[in-house]
Amino acid sequence: MKKLVFGAILLLSACHFGDKEYVWPEYNRLAVNVNVVEEASSHVIYEYTNVRIDEVAGLAAVYCFDKANKRRALLHKITTKPDKRRHATFVCD
Repeated sequence: MKKLVFGAILLLSACHFGDKEYVWPEYNRLAVNVNVVEEASSHVIYEYTNVRIDEVAGLAAVYCFDKANKRRALLHKITTKPDKRRHATFVCD
């Protein structure tokens, strides 16, 4: 029993329960680096550079929620152009 309690205390002391602080997206950077290529009620296509796909996915989630009757955004495909621009297609499901 002592070994079990000691092991649990050791395990809990090794875990870090630090507060994870929410980081707001940098909307000005997104506005400069993300463009809408095509939009419809069923999908949206973004062209982006110098941004991560998870930041673009946040924009697609808001788009599908607002424009497609509160549906969720699913990443369908990413296409890379020769000049390093990328197109991300999100389907509103």
